Amino acid sequence: MYAAGFDRVRRRARGFVTGARGSVSIEFVLSLPLMLWGLAAMVVFFNGYQARYHAQMAAQTVADIMSRETNLFTANYIEGLNDVYDFLADNTYETRLRVSSVIWDSANERNRLQWSYATRDLSELPADVFELLDNGDYAGLQQAFGEDESVTFANAVYQMPVEDLADRIPPVLPGEALLLVEAFSLWEPFANVGIGQLRFSPVIVVRPRFAPWINFDGIEPIYPETDYEIAWTGGGNEELPDPGDEVDEPDPDTGQVASFGFDDGVTTGFSQSTITQNGPNGAYLGPFGQATRNAPVTLNVSLPQAGSVATIEFDFLRIDSWDGFDATWGGTLGDSFTVMIDGTPISMDPFVHSTLAPYPRSRASAGYLRSMTYRMTMTPTSPLQNVTGQYYEDQTWHVVLTIDNAPQTFQLGFSSTLSEDINNEAWGLDNLTIASAGSGTAPSFIADPARALGADPNTRFPRYSGCPDYRIAAPWLSMGRSDLATGIRMPQRTGTSTNLSACGNTLRGWGWMNASPHLILNYDNENISSTSTALQLRLDDGNSGYTCDTTLAVRDPNGQWYFNDDYSGWNAGLRITNAPSGQYVIFTGGYSSTACNAHLIIDEWTNR
Repeated sequence: MYAAGFDRVRRRARGFVTGARGSVSIEFVLSLPLMLWGLAAMVVFFNGYQARYHAQMAAQTVADIMSRETNLFTANYIEGLNDVYDFLADNTYETRLRVSSVIWDSANERNRLQWSYATRDLSELPADVFELLDNGDYAGLQQAFGEDESVTFANAVYQMPVEDLADRIPPVLPGEALLLVEAFSLWEPFANVGIGQLRFSPVIVVRPRFAPWINFDGIEPIYPETDYEIAWTGGGNEELPDPGDEVDEPDPDTGQVASFGFDDGVTTGFSQSTITQNGPNGAYLGPFGQATRNAPVTLNVSLPQAGSVATIEFDFLRIDSWDGFDATWGGTLGDSFTVMIDGTPISMDPFVHSTLAPYPRSRASAGYLRSMTYRMTMTPTSPLQNVTGQYYEDQTWHVVLTIDNAPQTFQLGFSSTLSEDINNEAWGLDNLTIASAGSGTAPSFIADPARALGADPNTRFPRYSGCPDYRIAAPWLSMGRSDLATGIRMPQRTGTSTNLSACGNTLRGWGWMNASPHLILNYDNENISSTSTALQLRLDDGNSGYTCDTTLAVRDPNGQWYFNDDYSGWNAGLRITNAPSGQYVIFTGGYSSTACNAHLIIDEWTNR
């Protein structure tokens, strides 16, 4: 009996499963609610994502507007920007803005609130907000916003900042404050599809572009500290060789390979044999002039073995009226001296016949060239004095060049970019020695020869395609904080190959650049702290950027990237308050890939 009953149930179940009969109207009634829900859900989710995107873009625009201000913020100004935010977000729901100024508290090693203002009766951030966030006391922070539980912005939960607020704020430079812009929107779906009211809360942090910080009207300012050190998020420039790095220098008595004093008239291995007797220490090789730009003076070097550390020392004699990068007398390229290895420049040092800053300062440079790492220093060893009997004063500089992992044979080159006749501008060499010792170290970086683009038309350094790479060799320029008042103006030519949109989020720039830096600024801040002046790097085409629309990227000594497109008109520029000492790797480019000419200017920004 039980078996028969089970068989009947099984037959009916099988028939139900395999049966194809049904009622279209009943199935439609059953599936219609699900179809309508799916249709409504698609529209709701699309609308929600669209609203969130508009909120984010509107917040970024409003923050960018604020970053360009230099005067006091007022309540009316920020309330007005909330109206701008509503217009940009194109919304019909409630919105609020909360703007705060953030400085660094070095004693407690966390951010500190300088001031805060919120629109439309929203509560400002409490003074101890970063202390509460640092301690994870979110309940205590919520209490600061009241106990209202309505579904409005009066609700304490809706006024709370995002939990990772402190992590979204980058390092604050000494003497500066960052603007923290929080935008709040209460979005509600037009249909109930399983999600309710949502709060969109984009957070934007910007650095004021034209002032170290901006105060708020009626609030007594807390001034930023100026003398602390920063725990940077960047990796620094550890792969950039330092001219001060110690290498296994040879013993001058046992490792010497060659020596030239020129008093004996010996010039073996040199491409030129001109010797003059009235030098500062007797005879010297020279004088040489503007002809050496295209035909450098060369010296063939042969070491006992490959892979050693070679040290070349010599005295460089600057003769007569060198003019550096003077716009009137320095010519198109400026008056500079270049040392080469196998025809490739490893330095470009401008000189003048006076004490005009920054030219009297000692120089240093370093870089990678094929399998070598080179380091070079230039130090003045004599005062300005008329040695050669020309009209202007001369000067002697001592040069020390070390080549780590040097090849056994190579050719040294000495070249200049002088704009006047040899009777007005010239140079010479004296006391040149070459020594070799030990085993060198292979470089940690070698530029990819497949990306070579040829030489820079001004500096003659090799150029490479690709995203900006601070490890590629470039000319160095040494400047100190006290030199910025005078500044320097250098010609440069853009003409780039790589769209920065292909370079990821590291640089976050746009336009076009090459992988090669244009210049490495070896900067000494001289332990000076000031919020009224700053290191200023800018480009100028003489036509507000309309002839040469430039872009500028800088990697600072701590590995932080800076980028700008339009600083003055369409000319790019950057300002760094309390810039730390070290190497600033400077890349210049253009909004388009078209080649054009401009000047790189390094000087002082001041608001005094």
